[in-house]
Amino acid sequence: MTRLNRVMEAVDKIHSDELVDVDVVDVTTDSREVRPGWIFVAVRGSTFDGHTALSQAVEAGAVAVVVQTPPREGCGVPMITVSDTRLAFAQIVRVVKGDYTEGLSIYGVTGTNGKTTCATILEQMFAQTGRRVGFIGTTGNRFAGEVLATNYTTPHARVLADLFEEMQRHEIDTVCMEVSSHALDQHRVWGVPFRGAIFTNLTRDHLDYHRTMEAYGRAKKRLFDMLAPDAVAVLDADSEWTPYIKRHCKAERIITVGRDKDADVRIVDIDLSLRGASFTLLRRRSDVTQLPERLECSTMLLGDFNVTNAAVCAVMCLAEGVLADDVVHALARVSGPAGRMERYTLVNGGVAVVDYAHTPDALDNALRGLRVLHADSPLKPHIHVVFGCGGDRDRGKRPEMGRIAALHADYIWLTSDNPRSEDPSDIIRHILGGIEGAVRERTTVIEDRREAIRAALAEAGPNDVVLVAGKGHEEYQIIGYERLPFSDAAEIIASGRVVHPPGLARG
Repeated sequence: MTRLNRVMEAVDKIHSDELVDVDVVDVTTDSREVRPGWIFVAVRGSTFDGHTALSQAVEAGAVAVVVQTPPREGCGVPMITVSDTRLAFAQIVRVVKGDYTEGLSIYGVTGTNGKTTCATILEQMFAQTGRRVGFIGTTGNRFAGEVLATNYTTPHARVLADLFEEMQRHEIDTVCMEVSSHALDQHRVWGVPFRGAIFTNLTRDHLDYHRTMEAYGRAKKRLFDMLAPDAVAVLDADSEWTPYIKRHCKAERIITVGRDKDADVRIVDIDLSLRGASFTLLRRRSDVTQLPERLECSTMLLGDFNVTNAAVCAVMCLAEGVLADDVVHALARVSGPAGRMERYTLVNGGVAVVDYAHTPDALDNALRGLRVLHADSPLKPHIHVVFGCGGDRDRGKRPEMGRIAALHADYIWLTSDNPRSEDPSDIIRHILGGIEGAVRERTTVIEDRREAIRAALAEAGPNDVVLVAGKGHEEYQIIGYERLPFSDAAEIIASGRVVHPPGLARG
């Protein structure tokens, strides 16, 4: 147990009442959780302001409250005023919970697209080299055979601390985790001593939250600004944001990986197929001694973008001392996460693919990848895409996703994708604004997602590809304020058009 005075020494205070030196049991931002001896931190969220719950927290036994906007009158316990209560919460968690990361080598992955795939590849590669690995991310939190569902890509500071503690108890030594821009902006990973970090890319997404690409980029950059000198940073050399992300990074080992001729490690000799991909890594910098000069790799993952994902993970493992032969062996065996280029063979010879692509860049990558894989087929396959856009989110990306679908697909099926409180027809109308040319006549609107998937599968011919994009691993559809059970993969299987057992290749 920690004394209140010591806890408050860790907080960046603007003002503080005189503190009573009492024991602190725990800390929370949820007034309903407060128990005697707890600190309550008032966080202003999108739908609820914790400052309105100060009296409830005090009545429940809070020994102190932390606020950004102090009330006109006191609340009966010491009040600490700070400029950012989310940061203060993370700082307090670090003191109250103790050293909850001791013995853990933690690797974070951030970027618009590829976070889940890269974190999953790292998880599997490190596990194949004998490490005891935990995973934190969109598809759930897992370790020691347990899988815990999650509502966040990156949990809040106290939940994250609890997860790390539980992993310690299960003798986990390595953690691979996704680090979202929301988490970075809200200081959820403040104080986490990342051993390594990967930057995948930065393209339009979450502008309903960040407002501008510049603010979005600043949030991503925080992960690399917080690295220690002995950490390693691996960045996609082909992203225009990489020079900015590198700036002020304190890690002494910064390695760029990509097709760019100036990349520290170049990806060359790429060969793509429906079985996966092969490629070669060429080391350009002689001072990166942990990496071999040339390394030939292969992966079962589908698509050109997954070559980059595999390559940055291979370089991270090499930089962390995994032998080259072990990297090649592990990479050839990894499978991607659920809902990422997840392939099902149809009874007529066609293919259905489920992918989480819910941003313009991700949809572009998925459609381009599928087009390339079928470019040499003599059967002249058609590409069908089933997708929508989320309600109550960035409206600006909707016509852009329509434009991308029109550019790469032969048939478009517009439908619902978590419409939330918006009218699905309004969302679809925004997407239609970006669809021009001949494909507009081959665009079908079916608001019911189940019916849209089945209609696309019914129309797909032999050797055609049906990409069902946007929801990936999600097992729900948010309509209004209800979260209703729904799975794209389950709907494809239930259609009766899939070879059983389904021919599955995740990527």
